Amino acid sequence: MRHQDLTTWAQALLWETAQRAAEGARYRWEHAACELADPGLPPQVIDGVVDDCLTGAVGRLWERGWQPQDVAEFAARRLSLPARQLALDVAASQAARYPRSTLDPRWRSQLEELETSRHWAADAARLTPWAMRRRLDRVEALRLALAVLTFLYAAPALASVLPPPGRSGAHEAGGRGQNGDAGGKVLHRIRALLAKAESTEFPEEAEALSSKAQALMTKFSLDQAMVAADSAGSSVGAAEAHANARRVWLRAPYLNAKALLAQLVAEANRSRVVACTEMGFVTIVGAEADLQLVELLLTSLLLQADRAMLAASPSARAGGHSRTRSWRQSFLVSYATRIGQRLGEASQTSMAEYDADTSGRLLPALKARDHAVQQLVTELFPRIRSAAVSTSNPAGWAAGKLAADLADLADLGARRGVGRAAS
Repeated sequence: MRHQDLTTWAQALLWETAQRAAEGARYRWEHAACELADPGLPPQVIDGVVDDCLTGAVGRLWERGWQPQDVAEFAARRLSLPARQLALDVAASQAARYPRSTLDPRWRSQLEELETSRHWAADAARLTPWAMRRRLDRVEALRLALAVLTFLYAAPALASVLPPPGRSGAHEAGGRGQNGDAGGKVLHRIRALLAKAESTEFPEEAEALSSKAQALMTKFSLDQAMVAADSAGSSVGAAEAHANARRVWLRAPYLNAKALLAQLVAEANRSRVVACTEMGFVTIVGAEADLQLVELLLTSLLLQADRAMLAASPSARAGGHSRTRSWRQSFLVSYATRIGQRLGEASQTSMAEYDADTSGRLLPALKARDHAVQQLVTELFPRIRSAAVSTSNPAGWAAGKLAADLADLADLGARRGVGRAAS
């Protein structure tokens, strides 16, 4: 068989097998892997076809809104460890083909954080040496390649929150939100506060530290808005305001409750959240000055919530029964609700520190930001439905409320809405 004919045949077999497997016929992987591993076929040619198919599939993902972090997170949920490693190696290799200047800085940062194999890009025929280093036989290596190709083929389109690699102006989009030395100092102080909140064993101390971090976040955000308002003059329209978006992946289980926490953290910081719990992430939309801070605070609070839940759960106490899903769900929803109220109070307190003149100058800028955020939400998610997050375990609700704040508080209710992209 000529190489040209062999290449065409192998490409057709790979894509057809991936398509059928995406529809549920994964038993075809074994048959296709055995065919491609035939000793009579030149391994370098087959490896080249496999590489072309995988990198082509990754390139199509970039055009459909995916980022390197998305591939890493979703692969961790859907693929075995070796298959995930192969997916990350291919993703990093494909993205490295673009000039660095055409990659958004956040893209470059995500690529640098990928746990890739250092030998992958240096190998001419990549699959064979990659498999040999992992002591995988030929059939198993091809089976993994088919699993990754199926994963890439079946991945749904995502909202495009960053320009894909190679697009002109990508560096400009990534440049917004760089806040200089002052921003770096504030971010350092916020991180230090949240690190203390994560390390303390006392819930009330953790909440006080988190609230202080929120107050700093609000002041910094408002200061940034004031700078923008002063530089633009007395009237700041929506055209001068910018909104961006970023995805934050959540750890299962209890994704609905964790998405609620994300929403409440975002609301306290003039941002919006749209959840896709089917895949395990939320999209936060807001001013770039707010997004990094929202993600930082959310990550810390998720850690604190999990730790508080484990410490307060029935099985953690002597003679307690095993933890139940309803108890945990109720705990996290209650915790999120109370934390949201605390953050809102901290944000309002910071806002009240500005005098009437400053507040009057801020109002147009904040309205412009709100308008820009709403416009981007509508653009990215033209169909949004509201979904209720419910609780059914009073003991879990009470424990979550107590963990969030030991003071006697008004009942905030057991149902809150979470915005979702319509399916």
